[in-house]
Amino acid sequence: MSEQISVKKDRIISVDTLRGLAMFMILSTQIGGAPIFKTFVNLFGQGFVDAASGQLTWANQGVTILNIPQSIFIFVVGLVIPFSLGSRLLRADKKGIYLHVITRTVILFFLGLIAGGHLLQFQLDKFYYYNNVLEYISIGYLFCSILVINVNIKVQCVVTGGLLLLVWAIYLFVSAPGWHGDRYSNEMNIGIYIDNVVLGPHGHPFKGWTAVLNTIGQISNMMLGVLVGHIIFGSRDKADKTKVLFLCGLIMFFAGVIWGQFFPILRSNMTSSYVLEACGISTLLLASLYLIIDVWGYSKWAFFFIVFGANSIAIYMMAHLFKFNLIGDVFVGGLCRFFSTNVQDFIQAVAAMMVMWLIMYYMYCKKTFIKI
Repeated sequence: MSEQISVKKDRIISVDTLRGLAMFMILSTQIGGAPIFKTFVNLFGQGFVDAASGQLTWANQGVTILNIPQSIFIFVVGLVIPFSLGSRLLRADKKGIYLHVITRTVILFFLGLIAGGHLLQFQLDKFYYYNNVLEYISIGYLFCSILVINVNIKVQCVVTGGLLLLVWAIYLFVSAPGWHGDRYSNEMNIGIYIDNVVLGPHGHPFKGWTAVLNTIGQISNMMLGVLVGHIIFGSRDKADKTKVLFLCGLIMFFAGVIWGQFFPILRSNMTSSYVLEACGISTLLLASLYLIIDVWGYSKWAFFFIVFGANSIAIYMMAHLFKFNLIGDVFVGGLCRFFSTNVQDFIQAVAAMMVMWLIMYYMYCKKTFIKI
């Protein structure tokens, strides 16, 4: 393991806040029955809806409010790996660390299959290996952990850059056999072709989304988090960390934008340009939160997000298994009838979010944290 991994006793609150912010965004746009962003937009009329629609549709494969939360979450998983593994190595040998990593990988993958809603249907034709972000996190965590344990930061940088270049090279130089259309088409491209060969009908349930090559992109997403983790958990003083974080975020973001002129920014394919732009934004968010919370000391406002971040796996699984809008409607259903449909939808979304938050708050107060 790299000798440059350090273990700090002081908890960095901005990391917990960023994790919670990512989870809040996932809950607000995708799962759990609390579509706060969409219902909020609908309050302001058709013109505003049209202007914001590109941010809330899966048809837009760029870095959007709908797409980026999962990338931020994966980034944060990588972010804490240098700290968590560094802490474990002080208490256990490598054999014990490998056992923990493998166990966590298997559990995360299994939870992803459950959250995707297909595992418990016991229907082979509806079984997908990749139908949830947890599958990507499990494989990425295994790869990144092994890398962090065994090689230094310079090698980690080289591997991360190599992964980004590998995805680009495959899409640029390898075409899907028999396909003569756009190499990035959601009908057929080299990523879809590889999935058909390797995974058959069990790759990804969403049309046009890739799985195998997407995994490489997700790993590079997590590895960029690992590299930023070496900075924020390193030995620099707070002022220096802040500067370096902002600089790295800007470099990644603009590198992604520029590369995107030649290599399309596509979330469905997890292209390298998308990864750089998304991780650039993630790093800039982290830098801003670190400056406000950990440097300036303004942390009370972040408690709402910290509660979600403290039990992110628990609320993520709950939001897949339960429709919290139905629970929230028990409390606000009578009130909603006095308002227009759009206002009703927004109130119900907020109520569903508050139900989820209160459950997490109760667990937080009881110090009940689901750790894997």
